[in-house]
Amino acid sequence: MMKKILKKEKTLCYLLILFSSIILCMPLVNSQIDITYDDGIQHICRLMGTWQSLEEGQPFAVIMSAFCNGFGYSWNIFYSPLTAFFPLIFHCIGANFTVCIKIFLWLCTFLSGITMFQFVQKVTRNNKVGIIAAIIYIFAPYRLTDMYIRNALAEYTTFVFFPLVMDGLYTLFHKKNKWGYKLTLGAVGLILTHTVITMYMAIFAFVYVLMNIRKLKQIVIWRKLAIHVILILAITAFFWVPLLEHTLATNYEVFVPGRMERNDANFGVDILSLFFTSKDNSMIYELGFVTIIGLLLCIPVMKRWKKHKKNSIYHLYLFSLIVGLVSIIISLDIFPFDMLPAIFKMLQFPFRMLTFASFFLSIVVAMNIGIIAKKIKTQDILIVLVACATIAIALSSHAHYLEEEFDENKLWPAIPVTENTGRVHAGCATFEYLPSKAFANLTYIKTREPGTKILEGSAQIENEHKEGSKTEFDIQYVLSTTKLELPYIYYLGYTVTLESNGNTEEIPIYETENGFIGITLPVMEHGHIIVEYKGTVAMYVSTGISICTVAIGSLLGIGILYKKKRGIYGRTRVLGRKQNQQ
Repeated sequence: MMKKILKKEKTLCYLLILFSSIILCMPLVNSQIDITYDDGIQHICRLMGTWQSLEEGQPFAVIMSAFCNGFGYSWNIFYSPLTAFFPLIFHCIGANFTVCIKIFLWLCTFLSGITMFQFVQKVTRNNKVGIIAAIIYIFAPYRLTDMYIRNALAEYTTFVFFPLVMDGLYTLFHKKNKWGYKLTLGAVGLILTHTVITMYMAIFAFVYVLMNIRKLKQIVIWRKLAIHVILILAITAFFWVPLLEHTLATNYEVFVPGRMERNDANFGVDILSLFFTSKDNSMIYELGFVTIIGLLLCIPVMKRWKKHKKNSIYHLYLFSLIVGLVSIIISLDIFPFDMLPAIFKMLQFPFRMLTFASFFLSIVVAMNIGIIAKKIKTQDILIVLVACATIAIALSSHAHYLEEEFDENKLWPAIPVTENTGRVHAGCATFEYLPSKAFANLTYIKTREPGTKILEGSAQIENEHKEGSKTEFDIQYVLSTTKLELPYIYYLGYTVTLESNGNTEEIPIYETENGFIGITLPVMEHGHIIVEYKGTVAMYVSTGISICTVAIGSLLGIGILYKKKRGIYGRTRVLGRKQNQQ
């Protein structure tokens, strides 16, 4: 009977999460909401470029051949791929790219509520505390900034994976004979979503491990942690191996020291903005009065925790409170963010720390309410829901709206890079994924002719045909060693094949002084050259590792679940026989 009640209670919790996610995402239904503002236009263009790469038949869909005046530009080698590929599922069923992003935002909202609920419910063994944490988390005001103001798709997606990481760590340390498989799922999700936020979460996770250092005396914990790390690296190998390969190949702007860092204090949060968002403020940084009131409850709650200092729940509570408050402090304009080591400044904007504050403080506030209320009633949950929803609805007025519905077709064919292009370009952002040589000479990209160029020597190029990431042409009268510059920006993975005198050979590529692909041809009378993007050996190997790891892991997981269920049913039958004999 009790199991039925708990199951019914959980179902109601999931329905509340669904309802909350619908409320928060209601403005997305408005066709005039500006989904292109700030980062939004880059994500739409990225989806378009990725889709074109898939249509071309590229094996890894990383070169957006129409971008940068048709010379090719890559987001997907350097930028975590989840938000470039997952939303395209909805495009496969007919949704345009703008709608794909809207559906994806709602899905992330809903899933983040689910992961948060399951995590807090596991820790507290209380469905009602879990649903309160999920509601507060879903309606965290900073999420409105990510979704409606900055349109920071990748950053918003990370909200789904924070609870999974902490759920896995908590299970690993405090649930006997449990693997904490969600640690792998959460870490993989973060790596494939937002690299810099992953780095900060890894630091917080490491601190949590240190807080449980006594548990590290157990060899089994070390083994499990090692297996998690191996699985995480293996599953994400298809992303980080090509990234590392390109890092070692040449200088790309994104890796140049200081290129992606921001020292400007204007990106910090004014203390008053944590409590109130004025009409003139285009960004929402406030914590929300539900969170503020909930944090005030820490004083009486901490007194009650004195008897439970060795309790694992208390350790999680204390850890969440400290990390949440530290995250807020780092986000403030009075914090010396510019004095941090360069690697930490890759975060770019101190206010991004509010993503962590939104997560960790939601846990604290929910626990506070659970402890103070002792027995949470349905009406208490509804009060929290109404209060959080009211704040969100009021703050949604800061969203940007257009006078008429946005036409994404204006972005395609890809917007050319011209002399009038400023620091930011739709589809190429700030050109941070260009080779440094190409970035230093943007004028060359803006003015270069679309065909193959002879840099040194002499030859005659005929019948050149370029389509996306593939080019073919005939070449004649190569009287001396000749260097050509192909109409492609330098990224590893292009293959150049020369057919001459009945022989076929592959020509090595190199980077020209302009950041394009160069080749050197031997003396010949005539030949035929084919340029294609096929990817590198490292890409094939790393993708194979990722696929095999997921396949083997899935089969093992299914086997373990089947064995557990069979064992449970087997014990039930045996018990039944014994009872009958008695």
